[in-house]
This record gives sequence, structure tokens and C-alpha cells, in this order.
Amino acid sequence: MATKLVTGQSKQARKRPAVSPQSRLPAPERRKLLMHYALQCFSRSSYHTTSMDEIGAAAGVTKPVIYRHFSSKRQLYSDLIRDTGDELCLSIRSATDRAESLQQRVELGFEAYFRFACESRAGYELLFGSGPRRDPEFRDAVINIENEIADLVASKIEADIDETHRRFLALGVISLAEGTVRRWLATLDPLEHPPLEPISYDETDAGIWAKRVTELAWAGLRGIRRTE
Repeated sequence: MATKLVTGQSKQARKRPAVSPQSRLPAPERRKLLMHYALQCFSRSSYHTTSMDEIGAAAGVTKPVIYRHFSSKRQLYSDLIRDTGDELCLSIRSATDRAESLQQRVELGFEAYFRFACESRAGYELLFGSGPRRDPEFRDAVINIENEIADLVASKIEADIDETHRRFLALGVISLAEGTVRRWLATLDPLEHPPLEPISYDETDAGIWAKRVTELAWAGLRGIRRTE
């Protein structure tokens, strides 16, 4: 669901957790809050240059509090990649499950992808930026997420073709979406849309680009024929 602008309230404030870091919270809620601040820190910098002290300062807690929930910075970063990837996959799955036709399925899938890139810019950068790909463990985690999305997309392709070909086409669809989104984000005015701050999908031309990519992908998918 798109986030609407609220008069007198900044975008950053809209994304800020409803509770303060110092509030007493159940362990799952505390973990979620720590991951929120860790995402902001890692996205602004990188895994290697971000310290647990920096994350603790952003979250308003001491470093020992973080270690109660995560055994190491590496575990925190890995969990963050996995949880963010799960969020993206769930967004796409929930959107495409509502579709009543293959064409609508393609349209809603791209819309969900673009919405995620807009409204979870820090998360999108975490998954598809260059940082995670420099480390074999993190790179594998991102590849696993891409494979999960590919499996989801492949399951929605109804063409009468081999499963291997279906999956290759799904990977092509994902590359189309990623390339377009990253190029579009790079064209945004940084003064109007500061890097990594969430933006409203409905108040930019993101929807137009999602539609253009949908038209391109649909034109290709509906023309697929089985070759012997």
C-alpha cells in the first residue's frame, strides 16, 4: 500500500518507529527495532564500515543490548538481508495472487516491485546494491532471494515451454525490473528525494515506468511459443 504524505510531517518521520528506542519492549519487538536502525546504518555506509557502536547509537541502546539479539554483526547483516528479501517476496506474491488474468499478474507483480523500491529504498539498496555482492556469504544470500523471486515468477508463466526455459525467462523478467528501477532511482533529484529516504509511489512517475515495463514484458511473454 502506498504511503501518503502528511502535512507538516517529513518522510523520515513517517518511517520512524512508533516507539522510542528506550521503551521496554518484548524481545521480538526489540529485535525488529534494532533491525530498523541497522538497515538505515548499513544502507548509508556499508557492512565493513558500519560498526555495532554506530547501530547502537542510532537505536539509543548500548552494544551489549544488540548482542543479546544477534551473536555478531555478520549475523545481524545476514538476518537483515533475509528478512528484507522475505518482505519483497511477500509483496510480490500477495500482489500477483490477487490477479484474475496473466496480464494482470504481470502488471501487479511489477507494481509491487516498484512500490517496494520506492517505499523501502534502504531495503532495496541493501538487496540490490553492490555491498552484499562483495562478500561470498552475503552474495549467496542475495542470490537465494533472487532465485526465490524467480521461482515465484516462473510459476506464473503459463507458456507451454520446458521448466528450465520458464525459469530462465523469469530471471530475465527480474533483470528487466531491477535494471529499470535502478536507472529510474538514479534519475531522481537528490534535493527533492534524498537518497535512501522513502518516497510515495503514487506521487512520482514510478507507476508510469512500472506500466511501461509491464507492457514490454507482456508483449514478450504472450508471444512465447514452444520450439521442438
